Amino acid sequence: MTANALSRGDLVPNLDGNSRIYAVFGDPVAQVQTPRLINPLFAAAGCNLFAVPFHVSASRLTATWTALAALPNLAGIGVTVPHKVAALALCDELTETARVVGAVNSIQRKADGRMHGALFDGQGFIDGLGEHRKCLRGARVMMVGAGGAGRAIAHALCSEGLERLDIFDIDKVAVDFTASMVNAAAGRDLAGPGDPSAFNHDVLINASPLGLKGDAAFPVDFAAIRPGCLVADIAALSAETPLLRHARSIGAATSDGNDMLSAQIALIAGFAVGQRAGVALINPVQVDPMPAANG
Repeated sequence: MTANALSRGDLVPNLDGNSRIYAVFGDPVAQVQTPRLINPLFAAAGCNLFAVPFHVSASRLTATWTALAALPNLAGIGVTVPHKVAALALCDELTETARVVGAVNSIQRKADGRMHGALFDGQGFIDGLGEHRKCLRGARVMMVGAGGAGRAIAHALCSEGLERLDIFDIDKVAVDFTASMVNAAAGRDLAGPGDPSAFNHDVLINASPLGLKGDAAFPVDFAAIRPGCLVADIAALSAETPLLRHARSIGAATSDGNDMLSAQIALIAGFAVGQRAGVALINPVQVDPMPAANG
């Protein structure tokens, strides 16, 4: 690339004095995919807006947030590990989902400078199912994992007409919290602790890192998964997990982490450009899978 080409702005042709920034905070931040995936959506929609990663430690979160939030050309802030819970307390307003789940992953800076926090993990999962979303209505669902992503997905499942949501995690406190949250939101006894050794469900969701790395065995016996099941594994991003490999081999419907990520990025993009929470900038499209890590 020549100096003349750089001076012409060939790399970022619409970067000018009117450009706005969507800051993405993380620690670490090198693995964050948001800028790679969301900037093409901004460009395709003709938005003079750029997502830029910022390596922000937990000890510097408040100071960095305060400094950037004061800038009129800040469109918003995206947060990932380890800031999703801490950032919630810095917001001036919250969506109902963010308030109930207790975390945010996207913050919209309003014209008056107020920071409006939202969480799109759950809706991203549901939207990412595409035509398989219909499988949720009347279904018995087993979800493995009651961490941050699991709680968000469980909350989103409340409005999908499930018959039952059984939740498994080695952290029993997390299971009880998630089940109580779901039942309060649903207004009925919808969720409770699940026994993966007794799997006889219509839908299996892996909202944990199991299968991504390490030697921990997945708690559901693969032999119990029927061809008519829907199997969703959000851990499957750069590679196919053993769970999805088996599900596909028997002809079960599947959804992986890239489906959720595609839908979630479109929702975050819509929020960043000023739309109300839950409105995608464009219809979610399948993104290129996350590059596999070296080594």
